[in-house]
Amino acid sequence: MTTTHYVYFQDSQSMPQVKSQSMQLMLTSCPYGTIKDYGNPDQIGFYDSIPEYYRKLGNVWTESIRALCPGGRMCINIGDQYVRAVKGTPYQILPLHAYLVSDIMAHHSDNLVYLGSIIWQKIPNTKTTGGASVMGSYPYPRNGYVSYNFEYIAIFKKLGKDPRPSKEIKAQAKMTKEEWRKLFNGIWQFNGVRQIDHIAVFPDELARRLIRMFTFPGDNVLDTFLGSGTTAKVAYEDGRNSIGYELGFGSGIDYTREVIKKKIHFYDVPVSESAAIFPTLV
Repeated sequence: MTTTHYVYFQDSQSMPQVKSQSMQLMLTSCPYGTIKDYGNPDQIGFYDSIPEYYRKLGNVWTESIRALCPGGRMCINIGDQYVRAVKGTPYQILPLHAYLVSDIMAHHSDNLVYLGSIIWQKIPNTKTTGGASVMGSYPYPRNGYVSYNFEYIAIFKKLGKDPRPSKEIKAQAKMTKEEWRKLFNGIWQFNGVRQIDHIAVFPDELARRLIRMFTFPGDNVLDTFLGSGTTAKVAYEDGRNSIGYELGFGSGIDYTREVIKKKIHFYDVPVSESAAIFPTLV
């Protein structure tokens, strides 16, 4: 199946290139707030207060919901954030996942429902938003702290009836009972990915599972924080179209472009940076 893949190096708070109700899945990982510097002065989170962080993310979600077709899914990978103890302030956890779900539903409950969250448990020696090292008063009580070696994948559904695939396409996406149980289990356990430079990478497995769960071959997948291009890569491998937005990280747009193209072009995938959208959807 021939697929198309577009990358826009711009802020996803506005996505004018994406036609309304054209995407079956929005899949992304949130910027890691103040604990992850992506090297871009315009990035969301690192220089922002928590309210400003969520205000900007809210703009992205509003655009994403506009882009989703009725019945489309919005899947957001996010981890809670730990705040190290400093003078006058104790160690604590910021429940970013809870904030995210509450904020989205407070603004979009008229056209969106929350379907729960998957807990993605990483291998403890991978780098997570919460850290996974031994923390606190080890080896004695009472001041030990829970290791945050897991993140969440919050799942939302846009209200309305989703478009029906053809019998042929539906047959291609049929799952075995074992695969269904594996994918729709509320706890996932698989490795994270080693972080390099300013890039926060989620594994192919995460994208592949969500694409398998919520799309059919030929469907359209949007990633509002494309990063190194994992979503586009997996979408291509699984016969889906993709659009990705990325502000840039590391030493700038040129560096970002090369990282993304290297990952995707390994498979000789044609990637466009033009202002065009999927021709069949315009």
